[in-house]
Amino acid sequence: MGRKLKGPDGNADKFIPVTFNEKRRLVLKSILVVLVLDYFFYRSLLAVIPLSALGCFYFQRERKILLHKKKERAREQFKELMLLASTGQKAGYSPENAFISSYQDMKALYGEESTVCRMIQALKSGRENNIAFSRLWKQMGNQLGIAEISEFASVYEISHHCSGNMAKVMEKTASVILHKIETEKEISLLLSARELEQKIMNIMPFLIMLYINLTSPGYFGGLYHCPSGVLLMTICLFLYLSAYLWSARIVSIKV
Repeated sequence: MGRKLKGPDGNADKFIPVTFNEKRRLVLKSILVVLVLDYFFYRSLLAVIPLSALGCFYFQRERKILLHKKKERAREQFKELMLLASTGQKAGYSPENAFISSYQDMKALYGEESTVCRMIQALKSGRENNIAFSRLWKQMGNQLGIAEISEFASVYEISHHCSGNMAKVMEKTASVILHKIETEKEISLLLSARELEQKIMNIMPFLIMLYINLTSPGYFGGLYHCPSGVLLMTICLFLYLSAYLWSARIVSIKV
């Protein structure tokens, strides 16, 4: 799946948890993928065992995509927190109090279990334990794997020690994140048609095979229970998976 999000305490799910219902949906989708591949390529219960490896790969890949979407939402929430905390500082709050006092507004916007509310709770808990805010921000940036938070932690530390304009720093951070989010949305809009085409092409081979199975029963029968047929279907499966991963990579553009 790639690198797991880890921080100094190794607790990757502290701020971006994958809920039980989300895990259950991913497991059910992975099982469905294994069954579909088995039906169209092998039609053998024994094939389910090696195909389970593909199911695990699919689960990890979908989990990575889910975490990426959660990270994008967390980044947008962080941007709103920066703007709100900046306003609080202008009203006379210290940087620490400006962040912590934003909790109720963030809770109203995103819910108590949102990433930004978990971040504010971590800041509050850290202050009660006399942990520097700059250190807390660095820990959260590492755990979330969000570059803007890590960069803000460094700027926060320097500005705090040098008595810099923290309100201006927060506004600038929010502006950078907003620009990046808008750029990504524009790219996503441009790629939406290509992504739809990709999804259609991914399911098209199965629709064709299903149509042939329904109109000409037994047409593929000779491929499922002989060594040469199994070898041929394995090659076809490999080609399909290669095309699937290649197409996914083509429509995946990172800013």
